[in-house]
Amino acid sequence: MLRSAHTFSQAVRAVRAVHTTPAFAAKRRNNRKAELEAQRDAEAEAARRAQEQLRKLKDTNFLNSLVNPEKLFSTTQISQEDAAAAVSSGQVSLQQQAGEGGSVIRREANSGHFACHVQPEEVKLVTEVAPKAMVGSDFRFSLQVMPELAEKSAHIQADIVRRVISLDNANSSAIMHYNISNAVKTFGRSEGDSGSPEVQAAVWTVRINNLEEHLRGHNKDHHNRRAYTKLLHKRAKMLKYLKRESLERYYLCLKQLGLTKEMVEGEILQPKRIV
Repeated sequence: MLRSAHTFSQAVRAVRAVHTTPAFAAKRRNNRKAELEAQRDAEAEAARRAQEQLRKLKDTNFLNSLVNPEKLFSTTQISQEDAAAAVSSGQVSLQQQAGEGGSVIRREANSGHFACHVQPEEVKLVTEVAPKAMVGSDFRFSLQVMPELAEKSAHIQADIVRRVISLDNANSSAIMHYNISNAVKTFGRSEGDSGSPEVQAAVWTVRINNLEEHLRGHNKDHHNRRAYTKLLHKRAKMLKYLKRESLERYYLCLKQLGLTKEMVEGEILQPKRIV
């Protein structure tokens, strides 16, 4: 009995000696490292798939029609002297090589979006019809003194007006109001409808998207993060009300807003970071 116990203790010491050798310790570290790398790769792949599904989900006509301030403000504005040169030479767009790297800076406010509820037809009236009327109104100056200068001046003034009302020169607040007007027009059940559940959910979606863009670059803005969470709860509450009223309108609204049932009816927590 004693011999067997002694033999067992020797075997245990031998196993411990083997498991504490540098080679075995290095092998165990390598195995653990491989496990951690595999786990990180799996998490990264799951995150990539989730981002891809979210991108496909948000690929709707309404969300694509919203104006993104970052893309809109990527263009620089043109000066009045450059505008005069562009009009006189008949250029459609101006490009200027800037910086040592030679990057191209687009210098045109020509996105086609206008603030203050101005319609493209009204802009066309100002930029095309009004200059001809201005030249024709002062017959003595335009035809007898300097007809070419009068026509050029009229076109420059019309182009200045177009740039003033262009959304390219507006601030973020004006762009958000433009998107809200677009939401009311898209989801309104009748002309002037701004109180239906679909319209309110769409308006809150515009505000939520605006805060998302802000929080992506300002992770420590806890005040706006709390406001973002409150808007999520308001939108979910309104959509739940819409579900009680009409199930068909509820699912149609979810599809147009790029949402799922879990995003509305599930638990909404305050996000730590928005990616």
